[in-house]
Amino acid sequence: MEQETPQAPYRAFFYPMRLALLCVGENFMPLAWWTPVSKKPFRFLFAMDRENHTLTLLRELGEAALAFLPWEARGWVVRSGYLSGRKVRKAERLGVALRPARKLEHTQVPEGTLAVYELKVSELPLEGDHALFLGEVVHVEGSQEAKERPILFLGFRDFATLGERWRYRP
Repeated sequence: MEQETPQAPYRAFFYPMRLALLCVGENFMPLAWWTPVSKKPFRFLFAMDRENHTLTLLRELGEAALAFLPWEARGWVVRSGYLSGRKVRKAERLGVALRPARKLEHTQVPEGTLAVYELKVSELPLEGDHALFLGEVVHVEGSQEAKERPILFLGFRDFATLGERWRYRP
């Protein structure tokens, strides 16, 4: 007799999460489910809903860029998640100028991006409603400004940015 694995209900007590823009080809979408997982080699892990059009592009191109934009860009960044790249050219629809990534063959990133991590990606064969990808960082660029007013995802349709800073001093 096979034993069932206990399953807890999904509860999102882990928010806020830093919102990035995942750029693949000329398409992009907001993404909060990402994290660095290694310094040497430098790698990110991210999860994407299996229903998403960007998933098809990731599998096809094998590359992506995590781009971080200022708080002031939050309107179009979030709106891009409500538009399907299957149906519209998001950059054109949102009035966003794109530029080629520095080390990726097919991917473009928005002008005005404060930090970009360009990745060669491979899918991890795990079950679930989200597909997991490991990204090997092939290029990084950015400024300290990227840390100042990030777009923080609080869950559902809520967002915030930083309002106070504190540094631990032993």
